[in-house]
Amino acid sequence: MYVKNTTFVDIAGRRPIMGSAGPRRGGRADVDRIVPGGDGERMETTRDAIVRLLAERPRRSAGDLAEALGLSVGSVRRHVDILLADGLLGAEFERQPRGRPVTRYSLSTEGEERSGASSYSRLLERIYPALAGLEAGEIAGSDGAAVLDRIFQRVAEEVADDHRARVTAGELGERVRQVTETLCEEGILHDAAEEDELFRLRNLSCPYRSAAQGTHATCEADRRAIELLLDAPVEQVSTVAKGGPVCEYVVAKGVAGAGAASARRVIA
Repeated sequence: MYVKNTTFVDIAGRRPIMGSAGPRRGGRADVDRIVPGGDGERMETTRDAIVRLLAERPRRSAGDLAEALGLSVGSVRRHVDILLADGLLGAEFERQPRGRPVTRYSLSTEGEERSGASSYSRLLERIYPALAGLEAGEIAGSDGAAVLDRIFQRVAEEVADDHRARVTAGELGERVRQVTETLCEEGILHDAAEEDELFRLRNLSCPYRSAAQGTHATCEADRRAIELLLDAPVEQVSTVAKGGPVCEYVVAKGVAGAGAASARRVIA
């Protein structure tokens, strides 16, 4: 997603984040549905779709989910009850001026791990060659943390190399849009917005929270990959792994082509 004036919308222009209403239908079964993806169409169950939607934007009500899925609220609630019982969701109550409180659902830590399974798989696929490719001279005298930093630096470089052909614009704002779109498929970014003096890029959930809570190197790898693709300094100002509501990055305007020499690391 990329928009101006901080109104976050679907990057492909399909619909606002809230989704568009579709035909409603009932049914208890965890029905398969076809959804588009970066590698083509794939099958997805209703409960998987709920997990995906909550990974994209937490704190949705059953009505929000029903609207996005084109199902009845009652049907969605039945699926949500199962996900709650399985420990994949958490619920909170939001008071309203009138009437009953609204129940809003978000992924639990276990639910986030499930939603990020494909991200973990891609991460592992990149870690192995990065580890195997280390030269003795690169790590001589280094402690474990330094070696891990070097491995994830290589991971970031590989992510950037894999997607560089899709980032062709010269103007920074258009590069932000292209980078957001391509890294959305990696689970690294979800949306971006243009403000007066900067661009703000966000990921609404952590693609590998357990790993990120163990080492800052995973967060730094994501920041570095964004920076390499933008060819501009990127600052990560918050992370889900450290308790932030989102993973958020800012890029100052007027720095396209400035490279990564002045890169700033995670501060929150």
